Amino acid sequence: MAQLISAIRKFKKFLPYIGISAIFFLLILICVFLFNYYVPNSPAISLKINPYYLLVRWDSIHYLNIILQGYTSPSVFFPLYPLVVSWFSLFFPAIFSGFLVSFLALSFALYYLNKLFKLNDDSEISTRSLLLLLVFPTALFFSLIYTEALFLALSAAFFYYAQRKQWLTAVIIGFFATLTRNIGIFLWPIYLIYIFSSLYSSNSSIYKNFFQKINNLIQKKEFWYSFIIPAGLLTFCTYNYFQFGNFLAFLSGQKDWSASRSFVWPWQSLYYYFRAIFVVPFSEVGVFNFLRIVIIEGGSFLLLLVATIYWTIKKNWPFSIYCFLNLLLFSCMFPMSSVNRYIVVIFPIFIFLAHITKKRDWLFYSLLALFFIFFVFNIYLFSQGAWVA
Repeated sequence: MAQLISAIRKFKKFLPYIGISAIFFLLILICVFLFNYYVPNSPAISLKINPYYLLVRWDSIHYLNIILQGYTSPSVFFPLYPLVVSWFSLFFPAIFSGFLVSFLALSFALYYLNKLFKLNDDSEISTRSLLLLLVFPTALFFSLIYTEALFLALSAAFFYYAQRKQWLTAVIIGFFATLTRNIGIFLWPIYLIYIFSSLYSSNSSIYKNFFQKINNLIQKKEFWYSFIIPAGLLTFCTYNYFQFGNFLAFLSGQKDWSASRSFVWPWQSLYYYFRAIFVVPFSEVGVFNFLRIVIIEGGSFLLLLVATIYWTIKKNWPFSIYCFLNLLLFSCMFPMSSVNRYIVVIFPIFIFLAHITKKRDWLFYSLLALFFIFFVFNIYLFSQGAWVA
């Protein structure tokens, strides 16, 4: 009986986040409806289709193909999200199941983010961080048949349990995160940082008897737990081997998926980036590419860079390294397409923004308004068939 009462209490604490997620989804659905029935020549009217089918495009199509047919060829798309949706699709239509999984995942993400934020900050920082996250221009992908909501939920829960020193729970969640997106592997070094910092206080010298400390670390069972995290990626690699005869078949899928994108050294990416701004004639770059690559993607990259510097100065090494590893990955991509979508799951960015605006209400509300305007604008673009990330 006591366990039942405890479960009910926990569920009551979770209910507000279901409500917030429902409001978020409802806002997007209302916007899509209005944009398609009150905008002349909208796709829904011209094609005579349900406007909400317009939300099932781009990556969503590929996930639905995996859900319905499995992996028929090497794919860049990791398996956990389509696997979870396929379980739900035993009871509901596949498209509805995809939206339902994203809805529930966003609810869990908000729940764990709030718990995580309150471990280190007050309620104001937590509220501001969540608000900035939910109205970020590419937050609309939390509501689509994409992995953003699920990965955010897993990464937030991982950081929460790691900070609470619930090591086994953290690594199991990390295992599932590496099955959701490739950047889930970044949680492995983050876990090791949490273990190291838990064994040695910030007052002790890191460099004093460093090798002795490392030796002590590897004798801990918590250290060996860490290998559960990359086991998720190894599981997917093993599946690729038996299915396609190649452990790294998903990398060839990446090449086929983004043939226009190349992986280069960071300094080469920066060189190409600044060359597009100052050397290549504007007429060759084009207005659309200039806005997308230089302003949108470059601005997203800059935001991540500033957040990385901020957490490094604050000596919050888990947040700092997490941001840095993602920054390093993006700096090796040219062109840096979709960075504005990728960074929406890197939640330390939004804690950073909440911190710097805490005593500057004018800046917080200005940033909130700016994000919201572009958030609604992205919904409009997406609902009209345009590429927004």
